[in-house]
Amino acid sequence: MIKWAITLGEFDISYQPKPAKKSQAVANFIAEFTYPVDIASTLEAVASLPPEAQKIKPTFPVWTLYVDDSSNQQGYGAGLVLTTLDKVAMEYAIRFKFKASNNEAKYEALLACLRLAKHLRVKQIDIFSDSQLVVNQVTNNFDAKDSSMTAYLAQTQLLPKHFHYQITQVP
Repeated sequence: MIKWAITLGEFDISYQPKPAKKSQAVANFIAEFTYPVDIASTLEAVASLPPEAQKIKPTFPVWTLYVDDSSNQQGYGAGLVLTTLDKVAMEYAIRFKFKASNNEAKYEALLACLRLAKHLRVKQIDIFSDSQLVVNQVTNNFDAKDSSMTAYLAQTQLLPKHFHYQITQVP
């Protein structure tokens, strides 16, 4: 660094460090330059699950939804990739305008995808999430122990009356 400072100093050029990027600028960049997701690798992960986790007997054409959440110091949000019957992948990014714990963000992401499926009049959907807690609470393998998780679970159980869905945990 000093070598460059000396070399550039004779031309009256000085180094000025760039300011830190704001998280919103990075998010805007990612949103603007994100290309369609190759979900084949995710499908391979699902194929590696035990056979009982892969079972579904569709009575309607099945849509597929991959959901992931984000909870950090800059904010809270979720990402959804919905694959239609025609294998068209639609990507959604959601930013929550409220504080949420990591588990609350996971439930908010699931609720957002259930609302989306209801809005699109989906009859049957396979949902894949990385949240062990949410998946096991929704499938009644875990009990919701605190009041906020109980409230989220109750909301999650209200929406599926409009369609059939199966939720699976993926790594």
